[in-house]
Amino acid sequence: MSNPNARDPQYVEKLQAIAAKLKSWSGPIFVAAHEDPDGDAIGSVLGCSRSLKKLGLDARAVATSPRYLEWLPKIGELLAPFEVLPDDALILSVDSAESHRTVGVPMNQAGIPIINIDHHGSNPRFGEIALVSPDKAACALIVQDLVNALGVGWDVDIATPVLTGILTDTGNFRFSNTSAEVLHAAAELMNVGANITEINEYLAVNPRSYYKLQAEVLSTIDYPLEGLLVTAYVNEAMLTRVGATWEEVESMIASIRNAEGTQIACIMKDFGAHTKLSLRSRGQASAQNIAIACGGGGHVAAAGATLMLPFPQAKEKLLEEARKELTRVGLLK
Repeated sequence: MSNPNARDPQYVEKLQAIAAKLKSWSGPIFVAAHEDPDGDAIGSVLGCSRSLKKLGLDARAVATSPRYLEWLPKIGELLAPFEVLPDDALILSVDSAESHRTVGVPMNQAGIPIINIDHHGSNPRFGEIALVSPDKAACALIVQDLVNALGVGWDVDIATPVLTGILTDTGNFRFSNTSAEVLHAAAELMNVGANITEINEYLAVNPRSYYKLQAEVLSTIDYPLEGLLVTAYVNEAMLTRVGATWEEVESMIASIRNAEGTQIACIMKDFGAHTKLSLRSRGQASAQNIAIACGGGGHVAAAGATLMLPFPQAKEKLLEEARKELTRVGLLK
């Protein structure tokens, strides 16, 4: 496959350094991603671990797959969390904006080197080698370049999770981060066997309880800040009423993000003592700026945060920071 980043010497240099480090590592390589993993996280973990295994390396994928991605890993392929790693281990953290958000492995264990591959602009570049490229629509795009740098022969088992990561982080090519590079990368993955129709069919399947939960969530819609912000929320009582799980909430943001006249969308998950925000931006305003102000991070178009506040106070904080951001870009006065 071609490398569209060949004109960026720094990117290529770090990519080659990571590939060399991984290929020369004689101990186990633990590949892990962020908490509550999405398609890009799981796809990046599997794309890396399968490539390294194909080279004969001791790669171990550490993650818990959400229900909608259970078709992607093979039985027993994803390992349960480790509290302590062997002394000769190396950690490959993918799609995780901060080291403490990488789950399943002890990120603070002394003497364990960490390689950090990510595409979140707020990433502080932790680890021995950090390849952070915020212009990438998905971490899986960096993984695709890494597979090429490793010299691994592409096959359907590697291409499928990588394409899944690209699809989920671009909203199936609907989001504004869909570029010519994204489409080119997807085409190359399809050329080596990834079946985009089959992947999309898997991603589109929802449990029956999802639709009952969607009705509950949509009943909470609000349009504050002159209608430029659309919000909705979900709590434990709503889940109990319809027999749903928190996992089913993750894609609910897609149900409200295109509300006419809005610029920012937010789903608030009310856990009682704390509240999680899932943010999306459609235009000038930055979801990332709002998330960072609330203690989180992410991308300009998609971000998230956890506020250690009960729902009423968390919503006030959201409105405060959203107002600041909408004012900053001139959408509010």
